[in-house]
Amino acid sequence: MNFDPNIPNLLAIGMGLIAASMWGSWFIVLKHLDDYPLEAFYLTLFTASLVIVWGIGFLLDGKQLLLNMQSVWQVDPSRIIITFLCGILYVIGMQLSLYVMQVLGLAISQPVQASINVIGGTALSAVIGGIPLGLTVGRIVVSVSFLFAAVVLSMIAGGIRNASQRAAKIDTGLSNDPKKIRSAILLLLISSLLMPAYTIGLSYGLKSVTQPAGLAPLPFMAVLCVGAFVGALLVSGTMLTVRKQWGVFRQFGFKVHRLGILAGFAHYGGNIIHTFATRNLSAVVSWPLGFTAGLWTSMWGLVYGEFKGSRRSAYVFLGAGMLCYLVGAFLISNLI
Repeated sequence: MNFDPNIPNLLAIGMGLIAASMWGSWFIVLKHLDDYPLEAFYLTLFTASLVIVWGIGFLLDGKQLLLNMQSVWQVDPSRIIITFLCGILYVIGMQLSLYVMQVLGLAISQPVQASINVIGGTALSAVIGGIPLGLTVGRIVVSVSFLFAAVVLSMIAGGIRNASQRAAKIDTGLSNDPKKIRSAILLLLISSLLMPAYTIGLSYGLKSVTQPAGLAPLPFMAVLCVGAFVGALLVSGTMLTVRKQWGVFRQFGFKVHRLGILAGFAHYGGNIIHTFATRNLSAVVSWPLGFTAGLWTSMWGLVYGEFKGSRRSAYVFLGAGMLCYLVGAFLISNLI
């Protein structure tokens, strides 16, 4: 028997919020990488994630971890294949988003990307995994309006911030180069097309209240994590090979490697918690709820001084954007 407890909705909602706080907080390690290549950090992150997920899976499910995969494969192999492919795609999208964060910063990039992702991801969740009772078209339209407003307000805040910091000649470690910013926004859009692969995997590969077929929570997460590791290896491994940088794993000490391990615990620890919440709420509810992670990332961006020297109006627009994002995410999650 797979570990699959019946979780009350209120507790499942709390688990979704806890997962979001873990997702939104691990990005702060980007502030501490210094000269360590992002690609090397990424490989450490997903290698640690692979060990963590399969370790927890065998600890809680034992042999049922593999037996559940086997039984689902015999009935419908596509549930496993699509979950694996979604792991590859969402990880590539997330790596692009990390590059964007290094250019635009945490406070700006997350609300923008999260709002785009929550719209696309929720639509896909509804089509693939089903819509729970109570979520109407009108509620979805109102929610999308708030999320779109969050994108616009956050970008206005970013423009005011950049202008203020250029005028005051303040260096926050972020780029004020218009060309780099335009390139970052393009990468952000590409990333936003790939990131919803995570919710496609959840909606199609995970057995939930609206999806009777699929994998149990831990087998699902194990398959997704293998795909994520393969995706990280394909992209980051290729970049490290081209740049001849594989030696950085020996050159840098454990102090920097542990950042990747800690990020792995936070990222896939959050994924596991979120998967159990999804099992009881459905993906169309848990997906937007999980994107409250953007609020945590934005908060950390402020803590790390990304808006230092900005005019008060920049904070006002950013705060309004975060509020619109929060209202939109909760409306579409059918919680208020």
